[in-house]
Amino acid sequence: MVSDPKTLDELNKIEAQVRVTCRGCKATEVWELNALIAEVRRNGGNTDWRAARRSIKCPKRCASPLIDLLPLPFGRRRARREAHHHALVDLSLQILREATARSANEAVGTLEVRLALHVLRPFVRNQRLLNEFWKAATAEPRHPWASCHLPYRWIVQQLTDLGVDVTAANRS
Repeated sequence: MVSDPKTLDELNKIEAQVRVTCRGCKATEVWELNALIAEVRRNGGNTDWRAARRSIKCPKRCASPLIDLLPLPFGRRRARREAHHHALVDLSLQILREATARSANEAVGTLEVRLALHVLRPFVRNQRLLNEFWKAATAEPRHPWASCHLPYRWIVQQLTDLGVDVTAANRS
């Protein structure tokens, strides 16, 4: 966009989200466009770009908000992509967790485990962790102490350290 839009509705063309920032307390929040329009109308304002700023409350509800709005082009795409990434990581960790539970008794070096490790490659910086899991999954002969528990915990720890959202079920 070259300049500010005339109305909030114009941002639908570029699938935008809007960053709401309070100049007073420096609180910031990213809003979906439809939710922002609904909030402006609920507070009695109109969707004109300049007027909408006066109809938005501070994200931290401070006493005297001075609100700035910043359009984030293609923000909906970004949000969808992050949701897809979360689903990929969650499903991959679920497959690895189930394989880890069986790994003390049987070899779990299956195609599903291999695919799950491959899917996690972009998210785990230390590829050695994925290699260690695969070695433990395919180790022969099987011993109770040669399970995949430790490599799985390392992978989960690496993901959480990098800020990837790991569900509670996959953390254990």
